[in-house]
Amino acid sequence: MASPSVDAASDSSSTPVPSSHGIDRDPEKDFPKEPELAPEVDCNIVRWTGSDDRDNPQNWTFTRKAGTTGIWVYACLATAIGSSIFSSGSQAISAEYNASRTVVTLGVSLFMIGYCVGPPIWGPLSEHFGRKWPAVIGMSLFTIFCIPAAVGQNMATILVSRFFQGTFGAAPLALIGGALVDIWNPIQRSVALTCCVGTLFWSPSLAPVIGDFVTENVGWRWTQWISCIMGGICALLLLVALPETYAPLLLRQRAARLRKDGVPDARSQFDGKALTVSDIARIYLIRAFMLLATEPILIAVTIYQAFIYGMLYLFYVAYPIVFEEIRHWNLGISSLPFLGIVVGVLCGCAVVIAHILITAKPPKMDIDGKPIIIPEERLPIMIIGSILVPVGLFIFAWTSNPEIHWIGMAIGGFPIGMGMYMIFVQCFNYIIDVYMTIANSAIAGNTMVRSGFAAAFPLFGPAMFHRLGVEWATSLLAFLSLAMILIPVLFWKYGARIRARSKNRISS
Repeated sequence: MASPSVDAASDSSSTPVPSSHGIDRDPEKDFPKEPELAPEVDCNIVRWTGSDDRDNPQNWTFTRKAGTTGIWVYACLATAIGSSIFSSGSQAISAEYNASRTVVTLGVSLFMIGYCVGPPIWGPLSEHFGRKWPAVIGMSLFTIFCIPAAVGQNMATILVSRFFQGTFGAAPLALIGGALVDIWNPIQRSVALTCCVGTLFWSPSLAPVIGDFVTENVGWRWTQWISCIMGGICALLLLVALPETYAPLLLRQRAARLRKDGVPDARSQFDGKALTVSDIARIYLIRAFMLLATEPILIAVTIYQAFIYGMLYLFYVAYPIVFEEIRHWNLGISSLPFLGIVVGVLCGCAVVIAHILITAKPPKMDIDGKPIIIPEERLPIMIIGSILVPVGLFIFAWTSNPEIHWIGMAIGGFPIGMGMYMIFVQCFNYIIDVYMTIANSAIAGNTMVRSGFAAAFPLFGPAMFHRLGVEWATSLLAFLSLAMILIPVLFWKYGARIRARSKNRISS
């Protein structure tokens, strides 16, 4: 999954239009603010005119904001299901093309490599063209590349198509973070982002349930036709119903209309400020790798998050081994235990949202009137999640004997899903809080490593489960998860001290 980026230009300070919905209240209006001297105003600069300016996405009604968010969530749902539904047809594809399971699994891995390649393309494009059109183009091309994967007559065609599906399907994942910044205030945005990340976590786990029944009844090619249909609906929805939300583009368009209407000097403060190629290389590549090489917080959190993300995609090849090969369930029924992970993710999402709403309060201010952010406040939820994951893995491992009732493994999936989600979403929030103005670079490096793990784990997973057995292969994952509990615990205790030491290096 591509990660949320923070666009300062889009995060305007105007107050949203009140509504009867409780969550629509903007708590920022209650925050203490230092008095500011009125700057000298350039009348030719086009700005938002205030809280009644309905062209400003921050001033939209709650219903319109929720509808816009819903479209973005569906776009992420379509591409996330596409990422893992291919695994349902692995056995049938292997038999049809006489290919090894490892080669067929490349269909999932190459999709994830596309996820790694896509964000550095789609993120900068949104600086020039806004949120809508890159998303429309990305999902349209995602839909097109589902077709050769569905009708391909050789593995090369299918695998290349899967790579491009991931590259173009990464568009909504790369853009949704900025889109949420465009329309929601910080507390509302935290809730919306939690729901979006939850969708990106439960939908790939639901995809094998859908895909296995489809493969069993109408053939594996229909897993790709389902992705094509969902992508086509999404592209049409983005084209017809999604409004543009990127404030710099909207203000540039407003200035252009004024010039056309006889105000020749009208201009936006964002004119001429789009990213250059050198900016893109610096932000998404050079600085991203520099931070990954020098920042202990980013290194540790990225490894932990990448391990969790890789393990999620490992389960898409491990569950068929456990339930088809060992317990001899048929294809459709063998996917139902994935629902344990799905329910766990949904419960984890509810816990994180409840925590956000319960703990939401005006932040303390420093002497300059700026809010004081304490990143370590994100860690208690992560610590709870880090305990749940190994608990679930040990339950899954030692109830895997076919002589033991299957309900034990299904129950084990619940804390696995819940814990993985709580770790995953709080890793994002912690990185953003720590790195603030260079969060885009930190997240870019994080995304590359995370997608690499998700691509690699399904490749070695089958061999690990066959050679070690389900008990010890899963226990190995559990022991690694136990060791990684130290990451959030140590940062909870020493994070502020580590940040103080690395602060100058970050700012330089």
